[in-house]
Amino acid sequence: MKVILNRDVEGTGKAGDVREVAGGFARNYLLPRQLAQPARSRAVAQVQAQRDRQRRRLEAEVVAARALAERLSSQVVEIAARAGDTGKLYGAVVNIDVAETLEAQVGVQLDRRKIEFEPAHELGEYEAVVRLHPEVEARVKVRVVGA
Repeated sequence: MKVILNRDVEGTGKAGDVREVAGGFARNYLLPRQLAQPARSRAVAQVQAQRDRQRRRLEAEVVAARALAERLSSQVVEIAARAGDTGKLYGAVVNIDVAETLEAQVGVQLDRRKIEFEPAHELGEYEAVVRLHPEVEARVKVRVVGA
């Protein structure tokens, strides 16, 4: 019997998959628990249309993330921090400082958890990795200068 899985079923498939299963398995387990529905042509067409919409949305997200990555990679973010005579900072510059500075200088609001940046304890140039999408990351130059 052909069914469309409504949820992930271990050993059978993932949600949205069209699978051929034994009739008893479908009638006695999948259908009563609403884990699947019979694979009628209209339902299969709906599932395919939903997958196409989701694929197009994901492609658009990747394109937008790549454009933002190019924009960010060309930037040099300058952060002013208080430092002593030897160039050591009073404190450290961390990823939240990079996020706030990116928002102020570039106009891009990012979650600080998406920015990988080793804390800077001295004046100088560093690199931050911004994860915009699972497939896209941007490398931003960060210059820490004395205030």
